[in-house]
Order: sequence, then C-alpha cells, then structure tokens
Amino acid sequence: MPAWAQPVPGLGATDPRQPVPADQAPWNAVGEIEAAENRCTGTLVGPRSVVTAQHCLINAEGRALVPASQVVFRLGGRTAHGVSVVRGQGFDIALEQPWRADWALLTIDTPLGEGRALRLSREPPRDGTLLALPGWQHDRPGALVADLRCRVLVMGTFGAQGMLVGHNCTGTMGSSGAPLIARDAAGGFVVVGVQAKAALGRSQGVAVPGFMIPLR
Repeated sequence: MPAWAQPVPGLGATDPRQPVPADQAPWNAVGEIEAAENRCTGTLVGPRSVVTAQHCLINAEGRALVPASQVVFRLGGRTAHGVSVVRGQGFDIALEQPWRADWALLTIDTPLGEGRALRLSREPPRDGTLLALPGWQHDRPGALVADLRCRVLVMGTFGAQGMLVGHNCTGTMGSSGAPLIARDAAGGFVVVGVQAKAALGRSQGVAVPGFMIPLR
C-alpha cells in the first residue's frame, strides 16, 4: 500500500478541508507555532497571548519543554518570539497525558493580536454546536485550511484524560493546538476548544475546553 494511503491522524475516507483566507477574520488570528522540531497551530486570544497545545512545546529529546524564548509564532508574514508561558498542570511530558492539561498560553514579544484576537469561551459548548477547525497542517504546506462544517459530538469526561470536547472535525498533523471556532450568542467568533489529539484514520478528535484555560 502506498505511504499516502496509510491511515493518518484526523483524516478519514473523505477530506472536507478547504483553504480559508488567512488575512480575514476569524482566520487572521490563527498562526504557526515553531518549537524545536515541532510545527503546530496557535491562536491569538489577546494582544500578546497565543494559545496552543502543550505537547507542541516539547523539546527534541522529549524530556522537557523548550524555553519560551525559543518558541516562534508566525502570522501574516510577521514573526514573534515567546517571552513566558503558562501551561496545564499535571501534564506528563513523556506520555503527553492527561489530555485535559494539554494546553499552553504563550506570551509573545509583539502585540500581533490587536484587532484580531479571538475570545476564549467561558462556557462549555453544547453537543451539536457547529464548529470550524482551521490549521497549518503538514500535508498542505503554506496554506491555512479548515473543516468548516463539523460539530461537537460530546462535551464530557473522557476517563482519566479528563473533561474534553469530542468533535468530528478533520485535522491532521500540524493541527495540534488549533482552535475549535464557534459562534457565540451575539454572532461573534469564539474559541470553544484547543485541539489536543486526533483519532487515527478518522475525522475525529478531542480538544481542551476553552473555559478550562485561564484568561491573562
């Protein structure tokens, strides 16, 4: 079987992802995270605050997180560097668990979020909530692509992994740390979850609920 036909995380038999304009809201808040050998997605949730997955910041040896100063955030041709990071407590770096703690809030040295930052939801999303999952993904280099018509499958506790948002969004390698974007009651865009893990060979994944990530 060709290598491209092997099951990969977050992709099923069909691929609904499509390019989205990286210079228009809400997509213009979604950038690339680079740390050690990791390439992930991060989202501006404040003037200098970027949320992503904690496992995206693990060093090449897999034993520790890279220093904040070695984390790079790229957005719209601009580059910012990390200054400090707050992360989910109790996260085992070697096991990359529990998934509920797989988040990191990076403070960057440049206020790229002014006029474009998205809000972290303070409420749990309801089952069936319509979502979009945008990300800078390894199989689509140089393009921001998104699944625009996926949904929350369940908001609940996943055993020892803790409280998570289960969803049926398509997103593969590189989508770690990407936002689950929904509409709030006023019609604005809000981040209801941060992508932590994707199912092998299926368009499904789990995300850390936005309300579990502290505001800065």
